[in-house]
Amino acid sequence: MAEQVKRVAVLLPSMQVGGSERLVLEELSYLKNDPRFIFEVHLVFEKGPFFNELSVLGLPVRIWNAPHKSARMLGAYVNIIRYLRQTRCDILHSHLLDEIGPIVGKLAGARVVATVHSDKHYGAVDRFALSRSDLVLGCGKEVLRNISRFIPRRKVRVLSNAIHKPDNTRFCRKDVLRKFGIREESKLVVSLGRLARLKGYDLLIEAFRQVVTAVPDAVLLIGGEGEERGRLNTLVESAGIGESIRLPGIVREAHEVIASCDLYVNSSRWEGLPMTLLEAIAHGRPMVATDVGGNSEVVRDGVTGILVPPEDPERLACAIIRILKDDDLREKAGYEASVLFNSDYTINRHCEALAGYYHQVVLSRQPEYCSVDMF
Repeated sequence: MAEQVKRVAVLLPSMQVGGSERLVLEELSYLKNDPRFIFEVHLVFEKGPFFNELSVLGLPVRIWNAPHKSARMLGAYVNIIRYLRQTRCDILHSHLLDEIGPIVGKLAGARVVATVHSDKHYGAVDRFALSRSDLVLGCGKEVLRNISRFIPRRKVRVLSNAIHKPDNTRFCRKDVLRKFGIREESKLVVSLGRLARLKGYDLLIEAFRQVVTAVPDAVLLIGGEGEERGRLNTLVESAGIGESIRLPGIVREAHEVIASCDLYVNSSRWEGLPMTLLEAIAHGRPMVATDVGGNSEVVRDGVTGILVPPEDPERLACAIIRILKDDDLREKAGYEASVLFNSDYTINRHCEALAGYYHQVVLSRQPEYCSVDMF
């Protein structure tokens, strides 16, 4: 008997510019032509700036335009539940909606897979909703340890973030740097993400005051937008290093910028498993990162880069200076980063594991460990 095709609804707030949304794009791009599944994407609130990247995949997308923090938001969720029931959804895969996504799926009569993207504090509502899932996927080991405190271990698995292997042949480093007004001979340090306090960009800017003293040709590019932009601009101005720092806003050609850098930095106060670190190892870039969340899974201290404590701009500056001044260390760390990516973080391994989990929850079998389940 032919295997029945499964209908999968992917539910998330909107297509913002972020690592979680990037993972959704990576998963759908890989699985959209899999004959075992029919995918439909549901955006609860709005399209978001990454919507064009989603629309080019050619999948059906429904935007529910739910109002934020309003009684009418509940009505939108009721409509989503009705629709999923009418279309006989088999699986609801929830992202970034820990407090409500699994409840929507259960009320729609679907099996629920929830991906948890960050190592955060979970309140009572989050814990209750996530525990209703048939399977909860943590994006890294630290995330899994966190959610295992309130969800039975039999219901949780690690499915580390992953990306497609990039093509480095379609751009020129000189052209990338010129676009941002950076000289070709500069030592380029890059960090990409939302301009929010959790990303620690205030600490990175403070650290960079020491960096440019020790490495005068160092340039820092922080790509992204967010509520901290005004404050960060003020910090750059007051530090007197405006010529050495670029804040260009959202960087859509992220892979080209990361591939062109001499060093990638993550200065976060807390994290899940950042997609940008995966891009860095995919391009063979050395890294400096704070030892939070899943960063240590990718930044292996002394191997693929250097780990530093969070909230410590002095140690952050020392690590950046050390790598920028040591050509051999940069080359060795970059090589080890490439090896790590090819062994653990390719999208094909991630998506084949995800497809297996979809089938297991539909068949009501307890999900079993697979080769990429890295607990």
